[in-house]
Amino acid sequence: MEGRVILVRRLVALDITLHGPKFIGIEFGIGTPAILLAGAYLAFRGPLLLGLYLLFTGINYVPALVYAIIIIRSGTARAEVAEEMVNDPHYVRKYSVQQLLIFVPLAIVILAAIQLRSCKD
Repeated sequence: MEGRVILVRRLVALDITLHGPKFIGIEFGIGTPAILLAGAYLAFRGPLLLGLYLLFTGINYVPALVYAIIIIRSGTARAEVAEEMVNDPHYVRKYSVQQLLIFVPLAIVILAAIQLRSCKD
């Protein structure tokens, strides 16, 4: 799975490495509840489909937020992606394209759940 789809934890670690822990902490810490609240509000008061899209897309940010908190607290972001960045010159580009999965409702949540489950097996 790792060769085709980037691991969610590494996606977050690379984001932290490229943009800094403070920026990513603020982005996920404020962005996650904001998009969830906007989605919930619109689902009940506005265009239902837009609200559901935002709500389900916002749910994608929950595992990213959890990983960001874990990685920022442990200070391991650079170490988690160092090997890939050295060995794969296209790693950052691959990450940039695959980061767009965040806009596919529930894609990151499902991917993170599968990856977490496969780690336990």
